[in-house]
Amino acid sequence: MKKLLLTTLVFVAASLSADEAKSSYSISTDFTFVSEYVFRGVKQQSASFQPSVTITSGGFSAGVWTAQALEDRAATWADGNEIDLFASYAVAIDGGYAFTVGATSYQYPSARPLLGELDRTFEISAGFSGPLGPLSGSLTYFRDFDLDADIYELGLSYGADINDKTSYEVGGSYGIARYDAGGDYDYYALNATVSYKLSEKTALTVGAHWSATDITGLKSNTWFSVGFRADL
Repeated sequence: MKKLLLTTLVFVAASLSADEAKSSYSISTDFTFVSEYVFRGVKQQSASFQPSVTITSGGFSAGVWTAQALEDRAATWADGNEIDLFASYAVAIDGGYAFTVGATSYQYPSARPLLGELDRTFEISAGFSGPLGPLSGSLTYFRDFDLDADIYELGLSYGADINDKTSYEVGGSYGIARYDAGGDYDYYALNATVSYKLSEKTALTVGAHWSATDITGLKSNTWFSVGFRADL
């Protein structure tokens, strides 16, 4: 399945011709700095640069996301070098709802086997999302085959325009991580972001974030993010 994901990404990028470029697909890029990189309640890196590129065509999207530690690399998982390849397909349902299936290959090129670090893991997901009154909600299941883990995540958010250039979104999530070998835990997160349009295709975002788990001895984390997004 890992090879299939890589093949799909290459195929999609190569098969979109210049004649159909504007109507058949879109490309978005994002360049974000975070003061901490926290994934499912667990801190992965301190200050981190996280650029990404995503190709979207109809309900299909695929891309690359990476997290590069800007400090304490030697003390960070896989020397602070993570590269994720992802793909998903969303099926629209009446009423603004959608069912989405996806796959992600988490790559750690600098993994250190002597420290028990995996150089990659592979995960599939299936989720349902849509409006819940004035809120937006999502419920997603993830299965990581290399970590032998099942993750269930519930999310709620609310967003609105402040004016024609500025918008905001606040939300929270609750997750349950269950491992076949043990070490289960729950995690929680709160997020608030403000987005400002620089132009029709570019925007700046600023966010404040908090996350915690019920893992004994693991403290909660609070961090901020600053990002620039451009649609090509």
